[in-house]
Amino acid sequence: MSALHVTRIGLAVTLQVPHEALERHAASSPAVVGEQLAEAVAAYVRAEGLGYYPALDYFREAGGVDPELIAAADAIAWLAATLARNEVRVKLRPVFSSVNVQGLQAVAFTLPPVRPRQTDALQRLARHYTPDTLKLDLKVSLIQKRPPAEGIERLASHMVYKWLKANFTSVEVTSARLEQG
Repeated sequence: MSALHVTRIGLAVTLQVPHEALERHAASSPAVVGEQLAEAVAAYVRAEGLGYYPALDYFREAGGVDPELIAAADAIAWLAATLARNEVRVKLRPVFSSVNVQGLQAVAFTLPPVRPRQTDALQRLARHYTPDTLKLDLKVSLIQKRPPAEGIERLASHMVYKWLKANFTSVEVTSARLEQG
């Protein structure tokens, strides 16, 4: 009998949770929270003469944005993370031998890739601050009878995309790497 080979693959995935799923459970609309955050942050940046838009965590210390608005973003991001984590595990379980969500971060709490002088900056900022998009670090494994073939990372990326695309507004696998051990 031949030995089985366990192949471990690390994937970075960006998911957008459908607003309908969030609005069923959240007190606020993710889009409305994103728009209100963008307006408050833009007003703060204008008043302070900053040349960039800070990450939301900056406003926890500095003030300038209603703490209840940040709390609403926190609550929606937590809900999005919970829904995404569960959905990823359920949908990928039939495909991979194991599925582990190693890290999860709401994009809304990262530094926006938008600058105040850009055209449509407010709309892009509102999109960034809408707490419906997550970055996940996944670790998956496959058990095979043969050693992993070249390109197994690409295959895993394709499988993740294929099995998740119907359940999320958008799915993007930004990287996949073969892991040792």
